[in-house]
Amino acid sequence: MNNANIKIALDFLLENSKIGKSDAIEIISFITKIEYSEVLFSQEKVLNKKQFKKIIKISKKLAKGKPLAYILGYKIFRTHKILVNKNTLIPRMETELIVDYVNEFINSQNEKISVLDLCCGSGCIGISIAIENKDKMENVTFSDISKKALNITSKNIENNNLVNWTKVVKSDFLNSIIKQQNKFNILVCNPPYIDFNDVDVDKMTKKYEPKLALFAKDNGLFFYKEAIKNIDKFMDITKNILIVFEIGWKQEKELDVFLKQELGLKYKWKFEKDYFNNLRYLILTK
Repeated sequence: MNNANIKIALDFLLENSKIGKSDAIEIISFITKIEYSEVLFSQEKVLNKKQFKKIIKISKKLAKGKPLAYILGYKIFRTHKILVNKNTLIPRMETELIVDYVNEFINSQNEKISVLDLCCGSGCIGISIAIENKDKMENVTFSDISKKALNITSKNIENNNLVNWTKVVKSDFLNSIIKQQNKFNILVCNPPYIDFNDVDVDKMTKKYEPKLALFAKDNGLFFYKEAIKNIDKFMDITKNILIVFEIGWKQEKELDVFLKQELGLKYKWKFEKDYFNNLRYLILTK
């Protein structure tokens, strides 16, 4: 298309039912290198043929259901640019609230904080915590079973200048963490929590996102139970602690029963809702 400007390109993208306005702006920003916030103020800027061909190509991939984050190779998470690929989950808006709970806790403490981002994937949670609390961080450890996911984590750490006070550990859930006898003040964890027999899983999620990061046995509760049973082995219980899990929106009742059986009055816990009014977080403290 000759003499197509950004307005024409935006209109073209929005004809695709799978593309919302924010995604259309993100695509234009990615292709033109214009800041996201400036795209709507640059609608008269003319695109060259190569740029418009790239826009058409992206639109076709989206029409087939491929997630935009995997096409662009990144996702904006709490204003931070997080690299992703097929080996990592795509950071989601509801996961951002985990960082809010952590920030509130950190602000209430008077000493340096040690954080474990378990099942870290792209590292989006731990990296956001580190960026937003630099002055109060002792260290942040990122752990995942997937070496390929940890490669992306490492790139995100480097891109955000966090190398000097972060650590990346390949671990089958908590195995290596416990063996190394490291203790933490904060655990954040968005583990695999979808039951293998769950029929409600989005088809495109199953097709494109890594199954290793999605599914868990025991009705999706396996990793929560393993972590809860081993709190004393990896958390510094001589000090105040915070554990924040992202959970499936139907898992609160089963988890509550397990917590009462396993922990009794030893720790406090509560369940909190996400932006969509679903119970999405399990928060434990002393």
